[in-house]
Amino acid sequence: MHISFLIHNAYGIGGTIRTTYNLARTLGEQHDVEIVSVFRHRDQPIFDPGPHVRLSHLVDIRKNSPSYDGADPDHSRPAKVFPVAEGRYKQYSALTDRRIADHLRRVDADIVVGTRPGLNVHIAREARRGPVRVGQEHLTLSTHSKGLKRALRAVYPRLDAVTTVTEADAKTYRSQMRLPGVRIEAVPNSVPEPGLEPA
Repeated sequence: MHISFLIHNAYGIGGTIRTTYNLARTLGEQHDVEIVSVFRHRDQPIFDPGPHVRLSHLVDIRKNSPSYDGADPDHSRPAKVFPVAEGRYKQYSALTDRRIADHLRRVDADIVVGTRPGLNVHIAREARRGPVRVGQEHLTLSTHSKGLKRALRAVYPRLDAVTTVTEADAKTYRSQMRLPGVRIEAVPNSVPEPGLEPA
């Protein structure tokens, strides 16, 4: 099975990045797994994807890179697909809209997984027919603004599943979002097996 994760920036540090790498590495032991980073701001990622996970990017923002995309005119134009109410909106642009859409139209995956609300919106609106479309929630619905909830409610019915990190948040999604036909499940953040015996 080919599983493709779409993440904001796989080259940084953070909880969503860490748990995405953990899950991808584990799935990569038995499946064909890739992590597609919207942005790339450094040469090497902080976390190691492991030997079985491919890592790629869509927009290169390394100023000294020959493939630097910061000078592209679309990089300074506002995004129209990534929701305005999403916290990372100012980092997205017409360029990211275009690159994400191109990626989602051509990705040959069985499952496409978004890792933040704005990327889940892209997947819901633009992923080609065929792959299972999964939107991961790494925060909680209660932390989202009314505007973001409206944006998600409008397109999340096109997803096949939404995962939350707690059962409480899954219940909130089921009761407040009204997503008929969308499977909503709690999937806690994955962590590596400890290297030491319990005390």
